[in-house]
Amino acid sequence: MLFRNVRMALRGIWMYRGRSLLAILGVAVAALLVISMMTVLYNFSQSLLQQFSGLGARQITVVPGKLLNKKAIDSGISDFASFAPSASTLTYKDAMDVKARVPGVEKAAPQNEFMGVLMYNKKGYEMIFTGTTPDLLPILDVRLADGRFFTDAECKQNKHVIVLGANIKYNIFGDRPAVGKTVTINRENFMVIGVLDEKKMFGFNIDDRVYAPYHVVEKIGNVDNASLLFFTAKKTENVPQVEKQINNVIGQNHKKKDFNLVKAEEVIHVIKTVMDLVGVITLAITGIALLVGGIGIMNVMLLTVKERTREIGIRKAVGAKSWHILAQFLFEAVFLSVTGALLGLAATYGILYSIHTYFPILPNHIPLEMVGYTIVFAIGAGLLFGMIPALRAVRIPPIEALRYE
Repeated sequence: MLFRNVRMALRGIWMYRGRSLLAILGVAVAALLVISMMTVLYNFSQSLLQQFSGLGARQITVVPGKLLNKKAIDSGISDFASFAPSASTLTYKDAMDVKARVPGVEKAAPQNEFMGVLMYNKKGYEMIFTGTTPDLLPILDVRLADGRFFTDAECKQNKHVIVLGANIKYNIFGDRPAVGKTVTINRENFMVIGVLDEKKMFGFNIDDRVYAPYHVVEKIGNVDNASLLFFTAKKTENVPQVEKQINNVIGQNHKKKDFNLVKAEEVIHVIKTVMDLVGVITLAITGIALLVGGIGIMNVMLLTVKERTREIGIRKAVGAKSWHILAQFLFEAVFLSVTGALLGLAATYGILYSIHTYFPILPNHIPLEMVGYTIVFAIGAGLLFGMIPALRAVRIPPIEALRYE
């Protein structure tokens, strides 16, 4: 009996295939909006969280600027409005003083930078010329694809050695080896000693950077101050104490508090707060699209019930029960809804693939739980919006149905 109801429902959909196709497209568009927006948001937030979680719970970053409200971090979003950026007064000495005077600090890496052009065989490529120390590699969890990083001895001797980001290497050398080659930056010759592995990070471009000893970049670019200071504590449980000590040491070198300390867990907290808010707004907006799609199904089913009144009367006259009629029309509504949702899923995969092509840092997969939720929601929407037409079909008196023209 169930198979017969399914067969009749599919036959009814096929009889009105043009109208059914429009209903399916309505649901598909709604599902596409919901799934694509929620998936992009989910992938974006997960990438950010993974990035900052990967930096480690022991990392402390010193940035130029001042947090106006010391308790702002607890309020989430207001933290953005409470931070006043300023020109950097951070120095190499700040980082080295912290490393020497704070026992809980394991690694310290000051960073300065300026925009420049790397030349090789009359071919130039714009890049971010970045000065730092060997401690930066483990702090940012960056690996080498070829060669090595410069040493502390090379930093002290101001050696003209550089390490290329992945994009720089590919655009200048292609598939050819870069290590051992001599390039020119600001009319100064440098020896390439290493190439970094590709690493995509939001807000911090490693692949388009060229790294050199700190004081070499300072001299060539006439850069007076560090843009950031990176530190790693020896133990996770000592981070709060180390943070206070870093703050005191750097504070003694500055006339006023014009810097701020940021921990990975604080950034994660702000990211989660912002993403939760954006998620609620996105869900509310796309919920309207789902409502429109569901109403479309209901309107199609109501019209279908009216046009098939005589068929309903004949089925009842030959012994069909009310639940047979109810099941047939509910199945039709669910079929339209689920088919539309599946089309929406397929279109979402295409959109995510396109986005991933232009923004490789964003994953192009849809979480399996989101696929499951979509199917369950589609079934629920079909049952909900198909219930009124199905009940109307059940309540049609057989005699009146047989007389219907």
